[in-house]
Amino acid sequence: MAKYIIRRLLLMIPVLLGISFLNFALYLNAPGDPVSIMLNPLLLEEAGGGVGQGRATQDMIDAAKERLGLNKPWPIQYVEWLGNLLHGDFGDSFVNPEPVNAVIGRAIWPTLQINLIALFLSTIVGVGLGIIQAVRQYSWFDYAASFLSFFYISMPGFFLALLMIYIFSIQLGWLPPAGYQTIGIEPSLGDHLRYMVLPTLVLALGGAPSLMRYTRTAMLEVIHQPYITTGHAKGLRRRTVIARHAFRNALIPVLTTLGGRLPLLISGSVIIEQIFDWPGMGQASLRATFGRDYPVLMGLIMMGSLITLVAILITDVAYTLVDPRVRLD
Repeated sequence: MAKYIIRRLLLMIPVLLGISFLNFALYLNAPGDPVSIMLNPLLLEEAGGGVGQGRATQDMIDAAKERLGLNKPWPIQYVEWLGNLLHGDFGDSFVNPEPVNAVIGRAIWPTLQINLIALFLSTIVGVGLGIIQAVRQYSWFDYAASFLSFFYISMPGFFLALLMIYIFSIQLGWLPPAGYQTIGIEPSLGDHLRYMVLPTLVLALGGAPSLMRYTRTAMLEVIHQPYITTGHAKGLRRRTVIARHAFRNALIPVLTTLGGRLPLLISGSVIIEQIFDWPGMGQASLRATFGRDYPVLMGLIMMGSLITLVAILITDVAYTLVDPRVRLD
């Protein structure tokens, strides 16, 4: 096991290098000039105009490119960026005069808040309802849960978010429509939790249906196996047979689904965070994309890629804990 984990960790290095090289090349050669985007909308005192008037001259753009190192060929820029990365430095943001590490550090906690709770809720609800569906196959509960799961799977996340805002914020007035905390009052846990409810609920409702379907399918394949019938014949309680024997052997597809959701704990949900004005990784990624803030984008890409690779490794190791027949060589 230890040798397998070490080998997988070493294999992550060339994979991450390939991801960084491809993304860096795409960003630097994509249409759009980050310097022009930064300078042209600004008020230039030298132009003597009002806000939105005056444009940066070519000399100003060239000077900014030289200051940011964008005047060098992109392979040289990549080598310099990679050298800084080896020292744990993602560089400085083009848009805001601060390190990328600070941008990621500020955005990662809000994203973890809603995504951890959403992952927990979606796992409990999705797996629990999936087990009940399999045990009560073709019952009214099975049909109702299947209908709801297909309904939420087919509903776009942004539409569900807007629907929740319309119902709970506009019509009922129970929850704030967007934001992180109420401006102008003393920050409190209760106030912050009110802002967390809607984005967390939308993310949980988006993840639970797929877990429900995977769990139901996996359980149906297991509960009709001969050893389950033998367990019932020996007089074991139905709950014991389902929980200790059937569910454990049906966990591998569920673990695969959960492993695919772990990277969302860092990358977050871009659309949901934007709709609810949640200052997390998703919103930071969207702002960096619009602003051509390549250092921030590269930092977010590398964080997401690393978490994805680690999540796949954790999932593979979890297989051996759930099913002793699975061996990692």
